[in-house]
Amino acid sequence: MTSSLSWEEIRRRRLARSHLLERAPRKQLVEVVRDVCAIHAQVMWAAELAIGARVEGVTQEDVRVELWERRSLVKTWTMRGTLHLHPADELPLWAAATRAVGPPWYEAYGLDEAEGAAVLDAIGDALDGRCLLREELADEVARRAGEWTRERIGSGWGYIIGSAAAVGKLCHGPPRGTKVTFVRTDRWVGWRDVDPDEALAEVCRIFLTAYGPAGPRQFAEWFGMKSPEARPLLESLELEVVPERADAPGPLRLLPEYDCYVMGFREREELVPERVRERLKEHPRGRFEGIAGVPTLLVDGIVAGLWRRTKRGKRVDIAVEPSRRLKAEERRVLEAEAERIGTFLGAEPELRVGRLDA
Repeated sequence: MTSSLSWEEIRRRRLARSHLLERAPRKQLVEVVRDVCAIHAQVMWAAELAIGARVEGVTQEDVRVELWERRSLVKTWTMRGTLHLHPADELPLWAAATRAVGPPWYEAYGLDEAEGAAVLDAIGDALDGRCLLREELADEVARRAGEWTRERIGSGWGYIIGSAAAVGKLCHGPPRGTKVTFVRTDRWVGWRDVDPDEALAEVCRIFLTAYGPAGPRQFAEWFGMKSPEARPLLESLELEVVPERADAPGPLRLLPEYDCYVMGFREREELVPERVRERLKEHPRGRFEGIAGVPTLLVDGIVAGLWRRTKRGKRVDIAVEPSRRLKAEERRVLEAEAERIGTFLGAEPELRVGRLDA
């Protein structure tokens, strides 16, 4: 997709589409997750904070109610083989799109298609009407499909669990203490069959609506596929990207690690200034994962620093390291952001500004 927009226009368009220019009302929580193409959920409380950054007056408990009680959101593996939160009614589309790319999972275990299907059927059968811990699921599947499956399911490594998610055999259920559980997707939130190729084209269109303009490389990196395979998808779509009307600079925001705005912004040189890139080289996670794995201070759509949160009982310590001196108004907004995070977590915030390793 070609564009004549400036990077300032592109950033503000993405901010608006990501509900970071103006937060959405509480009643639109699920629609916000839909608009941003799902919320990365490998780190669950980062996923919760990502929603809190976009929805006015929402709390951590509100997100959990939508996920585990109302079941309007669902947690499972989709793009890039990683965990995401999706609107429940949209999950079959995203799951089908993941099936359109990559080799069949069963080939890695020397199985044929029928043998692979038997393993996935065993997972679905084990979860029929049940909510199981990972080790409980591993025991049940091993009993049905063979002992070789136990370690591959119980350890959390391998493609079996993710492949079962892609065909609607399982998704995450309510946690049992600190342990994750699994439930059968069709029993938990419903399921329908979607053509994988049609789903992938629709997901590409949705991505471009949220994060465009973008090319094959950007979509491929974000979704988890090869760039040459993405090119015909983008060439087949006729989308006009219109800049959002935003005369004032985008506001200051504290975003968690793996935030969808950062994950969707693949042209990182236009997102992360050189000074921040140099700082990331010293960061214990940033030097390995880059900006995606680090909580970010965002000002007008550009990373303007890093931050860290530490929850201690009823208190949350928020340490922020700006890459430049903040203006008085920016400092005021930063203090409001800290208060918002404290309210979201149900904790008393304590803000400190300075070097994170001080």
